[in-house]
Amino acid sequence: MNAEQRARAEGSATVIQVAGDYVVQPPGAGSVPPPPAAPGLPAPPAVLVGRESSVKVLTDLLDEGGGGAPVTVVAGLPGVGKSALAVATAHRAVEYGWFGDRVYFLPLHGYAPNGAVSGAQAVREMLRHLGVGDADAPPSPDGQVALYRARLASLARAGQRVLIVADDAGSVSQVRDLVPPDGTHRLLVTSRHRLVAPGFTARVVGLDELSAEPATELIAGALLRTWPEDPRPAREPEALARIAEHCGRLPLALTVAGSLLAGDPGLAAGELARQLAEARTRLETLHIEGDVPVGVRAAFDLSYARLPADQARLFRLLTVVPGPDCPTLFAHLVTYEGEPGPAGLAETAGELRPALAALVRASLLAEQPVGSGRWRMHDLVRLYALERGEGHAEEDGREAVIDRFLEGLTEVAARAAQALGIQRGPAAAGDLPSMAEAAHWFEAERAVLVATVVFAADNGRSVLGAGLYNHVAGYLGPYGYLEDALLLERSMVDAARRHGDPVLADALCNLSAALVCFTTRHLVDEAAECLMEALEMFRAVENRAGEARAMVLLGAVLQRQGRVEESTVILVQALALLQELQMPANQWTPLVGLGANLERLERWDEAVTVYRAAVTLAEDDGNPSLTVMLLRSFAAALWRTGEREEAMAVHSRALALSREAGNRSETGRLLLRMSQSLLDDGRTEEARAVCEEAAGLFAEIGQESGQALALFSLACVHEQDGLVTEQLEALERAVVLFVRVGDEDNTVGAVTAMANALTRVGGAAEGARAFDVLAEACEAVGLAEPAAEAREAAAEFRRPADGDTAEAAERVTDPGTPGGPGSTPRQRWRDRFRSRPR
Repeated sequence: MNAEQRARAEGSATVIQVAGDYVVQPPGAGSVPPPPAAPGLPAPPAVLVGRESSVKVLTDLLDEGGGGAPVTVVAGLPGVGKSALAVATAHRAVEYGWFGDRVYFLPLHGYAPNGAVSGAQAVREMLRHLGVGDADAPPSPDGQVALYRARLASLARAGQRVLIVADDAGSVSQVRDLVPPDGTHRLLVTSRHRLVAPGFTARVVGLDELSAEPATELIAGALLRTWPEDPRPAREPEALARIAEHCGRLPLALTVAGSLLAGDPGLAAGELARQLAEARTRLETLHIEGDVPVGVRAAFDLSYARLPADQARLFRLLTVVPGPDCPTLFAHLVTYEGEPGPAGLAETAGELRPALAALVRASLLAEQPVGSGRWRMHDLVRLYALERGEGHAEEDGREAVIDRFLEGLTEVAARAAQALGIQRGPAAAGDLPSMAEAAHWFEAERAVLVATVVFAADNGRSVLGAGLYNHVAGYLGPYGYLEDALLLERSMVDAARRHGDPVLADALCNLSAALVCFTTRHLVDEAAECLMEALEMFRAVENRAGEARAMVLLGAVLQRQGRVEESTVILVQALALLQELQMPANQWTPLVGLGANLERLERWDEAVTVYRAAVTLAEDDGNPSLTVMLLRSFAAALWRTGEREEAMAVHSRALALSREAGNRSETGRLLLRMSQSLLDDGRTEEARAVCEEAAGLFAEIGQESGQALALFSLACVHEQDGLVTEQLEALERAVVLFVRVGDEDNTVGAVTAMANALTRVGGAAEGARAFDVLAEACEAVGLAEPAAEAREAAAEFRRPADGDTAEAAERVTDPGTPGGPGSTPRQRWRDRFRSRPR
């Protein structure tokens, strides 16, 4: 084991090994490990969780069968548990009787600052293990290597196998001469590097951080071995899970966290989780003082110290790129110093790959998936790199690099936005990507783009980041990434408030536009509050264009709140103001809202007239994404008026535009509209195929609200075909998703449809149970009145307890006249929530 990461027992302390790292326990705590099963081999780890598959892989490689390998390198970042895995596997091989007592452990200290074991020293040590005294060894290193190989060959002829565990190698030179001369013996190496070099052939087994459950188990196990009656694992499992995530599920960090809890029985797991949640101090928290200090930062120091100056600078500057990973182009943006422009960047980005690959070989970076050109740092490694970057900020010119990165990224995003029609203005130089290529780029880089805009706003670079914000915000909403859009707009409002930014009113409007895309009532109410504040600010500075925009958005919010008449009044006022200001490009937005209100009032002919005028204005505006959304509503209104041929033509046109733009979210919504039309026309087979395609598209982009709507629509198709079992299955899946995204109306509607279906197949008892479930769901989200009506509906089904089954059957099969003065609770449900998704 590496001396810098090993806690040694002194005095009356005991030592146990936890997932590759040693933890000093207080006297009498825990149990003393059993003696080694082979000379020189450390005791097996006290616990090794989450590594069963890795042990199996290594065990197979140690086997003498056809699948074995003479040399295996276990590689991974510092603290990932490489040594523990190798030792555990060696003990497994001893149990199988493969090597007898000829298992040898060589600590090479490859990353020790005071000097590593050389290759010659490693060979000399192995000769001692093989019974060659110093006086009998040849004087030259080459002679010693020859004798070492001869001894191994002799043992092989005698049918005896040797296993050498060479721990913590820092270079190929340390282990090259240890390679067995034939396929009988095995060399198992652990290293932070992948140890790839000409003339050195080895199977490399990469070791990653633990998955969530084993990571939490490791912390809990460390506590319970120290204090068997410790109540914290059972009392605070969620806090332990948060600790594991803050530790990046890295065994060294998990071990340190477990020791912090074990060393302070009064420390609540929730409190430690709160401390670790602070990224700036996380590495400092994950540290234990002692005779030999143990900590994550110290482990990373050893790897960082080995980096050449150019790789160390790249390692530091990669943290300029926010987000979970970094594509090669973005990494190039922080190092590129040539002529600006995407062409020059693209031509030279590939030159950076060797330097990035070197960091991968050092286990400080990972390409995921391999060959993708996307580079990821472990969370704790990233924090360490950020610390180093800030410490060398002046030397690296970090502030200038950040500005250059924002400018370059904005230029690249502008080209993609222009290809999608999001960006207006002068044409960019050079050929633009296709719409599909631009959509794919935005989708692939979405997380990094959002994080970069938030970073710019948080760090006083809102002016520099304004262009990037416009491109990203223009993409997220129309392409259905509503959660990302909401995160972005909240961050912009928070930054504007902190910095006293005069664009706060605009930011509030943008936030309300994101909020109103959700069906959750409290978010819609929040949107109304934002708009009232924005209206007051616009009117205070006599910004009439801003006032008009806020009014249009307020009309949409009022519509979502069911206040259709108030919505119509304010939209008419907004349209008049825009006409007064001679802003024709903006007039189509209030027309869309008016069309939606007319739809709700079922005034379809008027809605068609309004939508037709809006389409003309929207096409002149030149934003294809927004035009597609308008065409979707226009087609639906045309269908309602009986203009079915024109409706299908408009719908097909919108669908073609959406597919060309690579907008899977809008394509899914168009398909849902089409499915309703097909269902009205009795074309259930086509409607089913369209619903299934829409559900697949929404699932691909992780948009659960759209997926739920598609499943609800699919259930309607099954209902019309009389496929009750399939209908119930689709409804059950839809309800789970509706509840998860907080769509209260559709949750109630879907459960009501389930109740009606269950009533048809199972009678009054099943219907009653379904409405009981519905009542509980309503109560859980605070819908008191619907919950009470659901309880009444359940009671209605149960009423004929005296055996009056005829009356019950009549109530089940005859829904009566919806909304009539004598309607039952069940009839009122049918009147309130139709069998279609809203």
